[in-house]
Amino acid sequence: MAGRPDTATATAAPHRTARLTGAVCAATVLALAAAGCSSSASDSTSSSSAAAAGSSATGSAGSCGTVPTEPFKDATGLVRALGAKYEAAYSGYSGTVQKSKWADWKPTKKSGFTIGISESQLSNPYQTLINTSLQKYLKADGYKVIDLVSTNEVTNQIAQFNQLITDKVDLIIYQPLASGFDSVVDKAAAAGIPSISMLNNVVDANTVNVVPNSFAAGEAQAAAVAKALSGKGSILGVHGIKGVPIDTDTFTGAKAALALCPNIKLDDSIYTDFSPTTAQTNVQHYLAANPTKTIGGVLEGGPMTTGVISAFQKSSQTVPTIADNGLTVGGVAYWNAHQSSYQGVGLFNPGDGLANAVAQVAHHMLAGSGVKVSDIVIDPPLVTNSNLSSFYKSGFAVGNAATVTEGDVNQSFATSSYIDGFFNSTN
Repeated sequence: MAGRPDTATATAAPHRTARLTGAVCAATVLALAAAGCSSSASDSTSSSSAAAAGSSATGSAGSCGTVPTEPFKDATGLVRALGAKYEAAYSGYSGTVQKSKWADWKPTKKSGFTIGISESQLSNPYQTLINTSLQKYLKADGYKVIDLVSTNEVTNQIAQFNQLITDKVDLIIYQPLASGFDSVVDKAAAAGIPSISMLNNVVDANTVNVVPNSFAAGEAQAAAVAKALSGKGSILGVHGIKGVPIDTDTFTGAKAALALCPNIKLDDSIYTDFSPTTAQTNVQHYLAANPTKTIGGVLEGGPMTTGVISAFQKSSQTVPTIADNGLTVGGVAYWNAHQSSYQGVGLFNPGDGLANAVAQVAHHMLAGSGVKVSDIVIDPPLVTNSNLSSFYKSGFAVGNAATVTEGDVNQSFATSSYIDGFFNSTN
């Protein structure tokens, strides 16, 4: 099985608060190791553990640059039953956690499985990495793979999903760009075909979502940028595709953190199709149209940092603090080379790490292990000045739009033991 070892330095399992408190409280911005930085009620997730009858506790307020706790929908207490390390990862999660329809499911055969993949357009290195890594992990486990890649049109994706049902595959892995998949997910379930949604979630107990907690990620990154700005200034928001859940949730989380910052203004009017090249063009146009505006920070809906850096450089403007959402090779290289003058923050959300987690879930489901919940949520590790060296590799080049991978830096996105905890048994 393609599981990751449990000894990696960065995992999704530890409490989110330990990372985020340090990220926003250190005397030197983003220096997690600063002694004497103490946790406050505003950046503790302990209230989620006290969640009553179906939902996590109400989020608590805090000051600008801190990460408030947020409720999430756990209608039957399933996440709470998994344990504290899991509950912490769901803070603010936008989906609805339900008992999986596949909790007691057993396939009718033991081998010879075919898995269908339906992924959206491979418009950037991250998308390509997910696709190639997922195929590699699934084939290594002995599965036949049918790989379909669509345009960035939901109708095309749904047509592909229907084709995989017609092909009678044993399991479908798909990346939904927007809502509208409920009917085909239900159709597949009626045909005895389980499905796994990756990256973006679908609220339907007939599918299993394997997703990063984009809300918590956006919240953490925005809080860190706000701290770097000392609570004052202008932040530019760079979206991917309008309406895509991972982008929407990231900015919803960011706005929750910035709601505590009355002296920070966010302009998130830029959309880029998740393309670093388009990000460069559109940010450059924005800067030209607003020559007197000083941008202190940038928030992103995806890994477009190299394009954003280039836009500021070509506009002869100082590169501001950029929340490198996805952690690009070029962004890390720039950050490492300018540590004395540049305050960065990033999110380790590697495409090969997500693919690995999805492959592990598929393996357990086809082995009849019984997945407990509809939503398997992973809290991506936050990268700051204090741990940047763990995510930098000699040879990383400024301008390289590829994302940092698990293999690049020997860091884990989700360990085998973390994934195992979502199943009734592990086979």
